[in-house]
Amino acid sequence: LDRVKKPAQYLGGEHNARSKPWETAATRMALCFPDAYEIGMSNLAMNLLYELVNDQTSHLCDRCFAPLPDMADAMRDNGVQLWGWESRRRLGEFDIVGFSMSYESGNTNVLEMLDLAGIPLESKNRTDSDPIILGGGSAVTNPEPMADFFDLIAIGEGEELLLRILDLHEEFDRSTTGWRDSFLDACAHRIPGIYVPARYRPKYNEDGAFLGHSRVDPQLPAQIERQYVDINSFVGPERPVVPNTGVVHDRVAIELDRGCARACRFCQAGYLYRPVRQRRADLVEKTVESCMTTTGQSEVSLLSLNAVDYEGLDQLIDNVYDTSEEYVRVSIPSTRVETFNVDIANALQRGGKRGGSLTFAPEAATPRMREVINKEISDEDLLTTCDMAFGRGFRTIKLYFMIGQPTETLEDSEAIAHLANRVMEIGRRHHGNKAKVNVTVSTFIPKPFTPFQWHPQDRSEIIQAKQKACLEIARDRNIHLMWHDPEESHIEALLALGDRRVGRAIKGAWERGCRFDGWTEHFKPASWFEAIDAAGLDLSWYIHRQRSVEEPLPWDIVDIFVTKRMLQREYARAIEAGTSGPAPSN
Repeated sequence: LDRVKKPAQYLGGEHNARSKPWETAATRMALCFPDAYEIGMSNLAMNLLYELVNDQTSHLCDRCFAPLPDMADAMRDNGVQLWGWESRRRLGEFDIVGFSMSYESGNTNVLEMLDLAGIPLESKNRTDSDPIILGGGSAVTNPEPMADFFDLIAIGEGEELLLRILDLHEEFDRSTTGWRDSFLDACAHRIPGIYVPARYRPKYNEDGAFLGHSRVDPQLPAQIERQYVDINSFVGPERPVVPNTGVVHDRVAIELDRGCARACRFCQAGYLYRPVRQRRADLVEKTVESCMTTTGQSEVSLLSLNAVDYEGLDQLIDNVYDTSEEYVRVSIPSTRVETFNVDIANALQRGGKRGGSLTFAPEAATPRMREVINKEISDEDLLTTCDMAFGRGFRTIKLYFMIGQPTETLEDSEAIAHLANRVMEIGRRHHGNKAKVNVTVSTFIPKPFTPFQWHPQDRSEIIQAKQKACLEIARDRNIHLMWHDPEESHIEALLALGDRRVGRAIKGAWERGCRFDGWTEHFKPASWFEAIDAAGLDLSWYIHRQRSVEEPLPWDIVDIFVTKRMLQREYARAIEAGTSGPAPSN
């Protein structure tokens, strides 16, 4: 550890960590996050599933995070295999090794962690002595790019799915020859929402176009149905692990609801997590109280795709402050400007110092583009809300925009900077030079199960021209513009839209040293492009072409209960709005 940065992240033993007896556990699971400790410990799903499994009498769950490159080098130099944080056992000793996949840039880290653990990378090369490798999370809703590396892929919300897998595993004796294949077959046939890639074979025509899947066993489901849970039946985590070193979000995170009724056409989460389900306020308050008592944290974030749509949000926040005697600060993620109001602003300010920040996500800066993406707000909505926020003592406004969306022009992109300037003018009226406007401009990535899944992504030169135009217009020194590397966005699009052949590129990129692809300092675009070429793939074919709404898609194997016909209709409406302008208001 004296050779690596931030050695405390590898020590374990944190407050609220659960160390259970190894010998008496019926099923031993390692829950892995394919990114650094400082990011994984900020992930709600990791904390939730970790507590859920360990609350079961017969199951044991350790955590594991991706070692940073300096630690990985030290482990290889010293012949040390990757371990579970609680038991210190090698990952190869566990029954099930599960990966929580929140974003596609973690894909190469999955391979890195398997290699560090001495586990064969590809499912076809594993034997009865190897753990079952499970993937789950929104980044594998299109399961095909990572299909060669996972034995099982959980499609949908994981609380019930994971427990079903662990309970089923108890029925199998790992000392029996052939137990692995029998277990995978049982999962495929008996647990809805479980995809066993080895039991489905992708088909392609002579020119390489994807045609669909064939089933090894006709009794298998033709589609894997995404699973959903009653979030009032799974409350937690109530005793989250307290990090023993700095993390990205050092606060308690509690889920307000799942789903979003707004139907922004670019937003995958808005379609995946339907229907909208609101957690009861009394359960939220109870969880806040438990978390504050068991962690000693002073900030709680109420997570939601659209927190201000939560019924009675201002009263909930007031109740949290009343019961915590105002030693707690409450925050919410980015939200919609048209439903944010004075009551919510006042409630948020109760527990914090004046001068905090608020985040809004207009996503587009012209009426026409907002019509395209189905974001029903106006400039006046945004400016009025920002004026109210600055007037209530907030000194920093964070704005999220996206460039490259369908039908967008250079002028639409420039409007982002013009709008940021107008927000800055309001901030200066209230706070002078202390006012700040932080603008994050992400690049549009077509995502499966959205109306824009058929649309091409902009090429690098177009993205860079739009970024440059914004920078030249927003020159106020208190406006901070941030954006993503276009090449990173291209790789993410490939991993989001790809078929099973993309797995060859993922493996090739890892072999060429690609790790931590979401980190600017570690991202290696040249190695990725070399791996894509070596795999015989055409990047432009995957991400820059207009797809036909009639062609089979790799993720058609999954049913999220949103029909293609509905997505096609929304896509047509978006393109029509982009060419005809916004509909007139009554």
